[in-house]
Amino acid sequence: MAKANRHQDQGSGSMLETAGNQLARIVLVSVMALVGYGGSLLYKQIDKPLTNVMIGGDFTYLQPAELSQLLAGEVEGGFLSVDLAALRQVLREHPWVRDVSIGREWPSMLKVEVTEEVPIARWGQKGFLNRLGEELIIENNSHLSALPVLRADTASSREMMVNYQLMAELLVPTGLKIAELRRDSLGVWYVDTAPGLRMVIGRDQISEKIRRFNLVWAAGLNKYVKNIAAVDLRYPNGLAVAWRETALAIQQNRRQKNSEDSSQTSNANPVQA
Repeated sequence: MAKANRHQDQGSGSMLETAGNQLARIVLVSVMALVGYGGSLLYKQIDKPLTNVMIGGDFTYLQPAELSQLLAGEVEGGFLSVDLAALRQVLREHPWVRDVSIGREWPSMLKVEVTEEVPIARWGQKGFLNRLGEELIIENNSHLSALPVLRADTASSREMMVNYQLMAELLVPTGLKIAELRRDSLGVWYVDTAPGLRMVIGRDQISEKIRRFNLVWAAGLNKYVKNIAAVDLRYPNGLAVAWRETALAIQQNRRQKNSEDSSQTSNANPVQA
């Protein structure tokens, strides 16, 4: 009898424990539901529709109205739910936009800060290129006439910009600035520098050839920059210099004068006291 009572007490305790656990679960689930519901209400309260998009930056060619128009059809969601990364991407696809930062400002504003691209070179007769080789449209471009010109019969604007930046960097030790870079239909590269010196580089081994030129330039060729018309780098182990006609004429005149002076000296009779 006592044994049966003990079993009955153990069963009752187990039932109470199970009921307690179930009640705890119900309470926990209820609390979580309340918290979730409250959080949802709070999110909806904060995620209000955006009422203003403020665009800033130092602009020379871009117009804020143009950027606002780009964003007009892309701003979806509220203060919290709007996709800032997608908006950044939309603006970065514009060739005049170099970088974008977007932030939220309570209660319903987006602040957009845009860094404008800079024209690096002229592209053919009328176009302009940014650092990525993307074509820029500039209506009033008279003040950009000093920019280097890139021309190509076959290469793309991106390929031309990559090679321009490479060659400009390689020529830094010489002090020579690229005025025009051209690639003809055969793939031969031509560089016209600001002093009027032309470099014929060829189709390949661009870096190696310019480094070789730099060595010769530093060894003394730089002293004759005003007399050099062109330098041909299409040789496997050297280069050829073409002199300007005026420089050749001066050199020929000097040789002729020296020859005449020498002849007169040898034919002159000695003067007797």
